[in-house]
Amino acid sequence: MKAGVEKAVGELRKAFAGHPMQVVESPCGGAYVLIEDVPLGGPFAQAMTWVGFFLTNACPEADTYPFYVRPDLSRTDGAALKAPPLHGGHRWPPGVPTMAERPAVMVSRRQNNQACWGRESPLAKLQAVLKWMKNQ
Repeated sequence: MKAGVEKAVGELRKAFAGHPMQVVESPCGGAYVLIEDVPLGGPFAQAMTWVGFFLTNACPEADTYPFYVRPDLSRTDGAALKAPPLHGGHRWPPGVPTMAERPAVMVSRRQNNQACWGRESPLAKLQAVLKWMKNQ
């Protein structure tokens, strides 16, 4: 793994200590990250979700995007998921031999301001995405 990816993984492990986490290095020096049992709750019917994402070998100089969560994500009020940026019918991770591919909802929250990419760590981006989800 590239140094920036290793640093990001270390920050994620620290922030999500006690959560099952799987990290698989990609051939390019990035990493596929899967964090289990992430608290979710309202407005969603599910108390927890898994979160999967890819850290590119350009980390931290690249946006962490997109994120994937449990496929049965639903709202407590019965309303449809906000699409975009919540898109069902996806699978994650694609073609990683040591990780089981699973159905997923893609959370498409791209940071369009490229100047922020080096300042927003993958951990900060994940926290922002989870906060956004909880405020929907």
